[in-house]
Amino acid sequence: MEKSFKTINEQIEILKLHNIVIENYDYAYKILEKNNYYYLINGYKDLFIDNEYRYIKNTKIEEFYAIYQFDKSIKMIFLKYILLIENEVNTYISYEFSKNYGHKDYLIPKNFNNSNLENSLIRKFIDDIKTEIKYQYKNSNKMIVHYLSRYNYVPLWVLVRILSFGKISKFYTYMKPKEQNAISRKYNLRINEFKVILHNLTLIRNICAHDEKLYDIKLKNRIYSTKYHKILNIEKNNGNYKSATRDLFSIVIILKLLLEEESFIEFYIKIIENIKMLERKLMTISINKVLYKMGFPYNYEKLLE
Repeated sequence: MEKSFKTINEQIEILKLHNIVIENYDYAYKILEKNNYYYLINGYKDLFIDNEYRYIKNTKIEEFYAIYQFDKSIKMIFLKYILLIENEVNTYISYEFSKNYGHKDYLIPKNFNNSNLENSLIRKFIDDIKTEIKYQYKNSNKMIVHYLSRYNYVPLWVLVRILSFGKISKFYTYMKPKEQNAISRKYNLRINEFKVILHNLTLIRNICAHDEKLYDIKLKNRIYSTKYHKILNIEKNNGNYKSATRDLFSIVIILKLLLEEESFIEFYIKIIENIKMLERKLMTISINKVLYKMGFPYNYEKLLE
């Protein structure tokens, strides 16, 4: 059935038909006027649906808005600290690669893990980077213009500043094991563990940057088990952890692994404060229902110890 345009007044009437409580019509109007109905209601409605696929009795629009604001707030928090990691990883990669292959004419296949399986992928990746350099030059990126005009090349420590985190993640994937290991060891991780972490951080970074729904994310690639899974007694099923491997809490664990202790504490206190604030605003559902969707265990605060 084709969807038709609905005015804000009509949207409010639809909510009332679904037995969602509208105590203050003007307030509800302002919420829907400033926030997309699809993302606000449809994006978070699963939390408020009962076993018979009906809205829980006495659900209020304010609760939808509280979840929406919570999700928006933690996105900004996650993004801030992922950017810290991104900058650090960029620095490590540019240092290790430049140390071995120099700062001029380094974008050649032989400098990467050039197996027959990935040879064509590496060549395409190099072409993509060169295309990005041309694009940045054409659009007057000062750093790129300066180096190309004066030296006719762009050193990697400059290049990494314009590459997306996705390209940086791929750059690491195509590096030779020796350089990969030099970087992953800085975080006491193995190469394959770090590959998955970079891939998942890239996805979360993009979700946060593009303001997509975050709290109940389910990632395709599971992170490897860590000591924190054991410390928190994460429940297992057939030998595999039931949570904290591809949900939002898995990203918390990643940040615990990668951030300096002071930065992680700062990050996690902000997340906990937002959880407590949301809890005070919920009336028809428990905060535990939200935490379950996020993959947070009951003792999630233990990570601060």
